[in-house]
Amino acid sequence: MKKNIIVVLAAFVSTFTFAQTEYDAFKLTQTDLSGSARYMGMGGAFGALGGDATAIKDNPAGLGVYRSSEIAGTLNTMIQSTSSVWSGMTSKEDMLKVNLNSFSYVLAMSSWSEKNSGLMSSNFSFTFNRLRNFNRKVSAASPGSDNSFTDFLAAFSDGYADTDLQENDVNKDPYNNPNNAWLSVLGYQNFLINPQEGKTWSSILSEGEKVVPSTYLFETGSVSEYGFGWGGNFNNNLFIGANVNMQDLSYNLHSSISENFAQGGGFDLTSAMSQTGVGFNLKLGAIYLPTNNLRLGVSFHTPTFYSISENTNVQYFKTSEIKDAYLPLQGYSHDYKITGPLQAQASAAYLFGKKGLISVEYDYVNYPGMRLGLENGDTQYYKDENQNMPNVYKTGQTLKVGAEYKLSPSFALRAGYALMKSANQTDYAQGKSLKLNSANTNTEYFNQMDTRYLTFGAGYRATGWFIDFAYAQKMLDEDMYPYQILRYQSNRLTNIVTPAAVNTKNNNIVVTLGIKL
Repeated sequence: MKKNIIVVLAAFVSTFTFAQTEYDAFKLTQTDLSGSARYMGMGGAFGALGGDATAIKDNPAGLGVYRSSEIAGTLNTMIQSTSSVWSGMTSKEDMLKVNLNSFSYVLAMSSWSEKNSGLMSSNFSFTFNRLRNFNRKVSAASPGSDNSFTDFLAAFSDGYADTDLQENDVNKDPYNNPNNAWLSVLGYQNFLINPQEGKTWSSILSEGEKVVPSTYLFETGSVSEYGFGWGGNFNNNLFIGANVNMQDLSYNLHSSISENFAQGGGFDLTSAMSQTGVGFNLKLGAIYLPTNNLRLGVSFHTPTFYSISENTNVQYFKTSEIKDAYLPLQGYSHDYKITGPLQAQASAAYLFGKKGLISVEYDYVNYPGMRLGLENGDTQYYKDENQNMPNVYKTGQTLKVGAEYKLSPSFALRAGYALMKSANQTDYAQGKSLKLNSANTNTEYFNQMDTRYLTFGAGYRATGWFIDFAYAQKMLDEDMYPYQILRYQSNRLTNIVTPAAVNTKNNNIVVTLGIKL
């Protein structure tokens, strides 16, 4: 291909095979610190407290603490700022989003007869909680790089003969050959890579030619949980609860990567993907009061079992010298399953009479136990990904600390902090490995650092109603890799592509209004 050709790919690419990776399982099953204004104002450290409907998603035993019925809703305004630094060049993106964080109805029922011991009351609940907010814009640009996406395409295509990727009597459409990688067909048919001897490939670029790359991602969607719960009060010092939950997942991605070649020419590749899913889980919990001031809590969450549908399609391709680009004629949909991580929590709280309290919570998330599978339940197709899960991810750990101080019986101030430790294995350097017969053009992936939450809040309680406010800042640092090129370094297979350092700050302004019934 001549270097003065500018390649413009806008591909919503699909495949007849399944292209999920360990990174996809993590992205779709991770949760945020989200809930009512009181919950967020105290850093989510509510496992041993109860009395807040959104805390039921952490420890269902908190439902048993209620003495009266209530209905409540929470509105969240997110002001997001995302900055990236790629080889010294800084890019920034902003976003504003208003969402319903939670809605709950609690029905408190006392015992049918006067009791001094045993089951004192049974409470029931319906709760809606937004567990994850995917909304984000990320852009990154580099002043220059020695590596090119065309180098990735060439390395990724090794093992194919040029006849595999051509139109011929056997393969009328190479995109319809289930043994072909659609990225390889796209690169070869549109003159980004050239065949070499021995079923190897090379980039169209000259040896040592630099490129000027940029990338952009626009993510939308959420994970919402609808729960039906029961909580019981035993002897006024033991509370037990259970929640049956359905999760609704929606994720949409528009991503692009482009390069300008030093000797002229370049390309732009844009991809889109949507994923929707439904999952189910069970949560169990208990809160015990050894004294009137001390509360201890534990809870257990089964893995969420997801059924997910993925939809993609092809939109547009054009170059200055190729009028009709060669891309798949139509998109496709396919279904698969994810088994999310098992979770467990332990918490404690100390109450200073009626003046205030301090609370701590530790969360354990078994990310290495995540599993991918086909819709029929077969996990053999994802055998490599499932076996590799502990190499990519380690146990997730979150520490939450919160405090509340009452200036008067009606008005309280709150503060909290949460630290979510990185779940990425630090010694794993191979990155996101796509299957050789997939057509996933979303080659980017993120390695997360620690996530921190800093929160403040206030609340007012009156007869029959209450209102709470909170400010919660989420701070997340990540390394974003647009693709991978693997080389051996120090006897270890490593992605040599320089990542962009991405910092995302979500400033959440939260308000909850509740009515006692």
